[in-house]
Amino acid sequence: MPGVLSTFFAAALSISQTAGTKPPEIYLAGQSGASVKIEVFSDYQCPMCRVYYLETLKPLIYDYTKANKIDRISVVYHDLPLDSIHQHAHKAARLALAAYRMGKDKWLKVSDALYMQQAVWSEDGNCEAALEKILEPAELIQLKKMAADPSIETVLNQEILLAQSRNITSTPTTFIITETGRQQRFAGDPGFAPLRDYLDKLIK
Repeated sequence: MPGVLSTFFAAALSISQTAGTKPPEIYLAGQSGASVKIEVFSDYQCPMCRVYYLETLKPLIYDYTKANKIDRISVVYHDLPLDSIHQHAHKAARLALAAYRMGKDKWLKVSDALYMQQAVWSEDGNCEAALEKILEPAELIQLKKMAADPSIETVLNQEILLAQSRNITSTPTTFIITETGRQQRFAGDPGFAPLRDYLDKLIK
């Protein structure tokens, strides 16, 4: 969603003192030290982000895992809710960040559910309804409590400021960084096959 972040980032500057350090890196796949690092900035309520996550990133990870090449790449996920146009994205991001504190498996399940059920919860902001089928009632209660913790907002603010420092003006935005520091930036969804082919050339 290009050209909608100026007001949002102006507001983000006001919380820079409380945000402090960089946010923790959340790995959708792979781990630190891979020869190619893929950084993704995404919004749970963004329709293009949904397509990118479900139809490009997830199949790419599956393909690389099946080919025993997943250790060559890492995929780092960053939350960037575009509050000015997606009024429920901030809430979704807080729930996802809280889920990560419950374990990576929980975060993956929550992220999958939020993207798959995007059309439903985007209407009324009832993100919890999208999570009822993947979490036990007690887990959902715990998740909601954790999402309300101020420290979650601090991490989300750090993510927003990181995006600002990288001059990101749309979601999804992806950076592909090699061991030598070479960096390629993609705005939008490059598509599964083009992204896989590009990565294959880098890790050859």
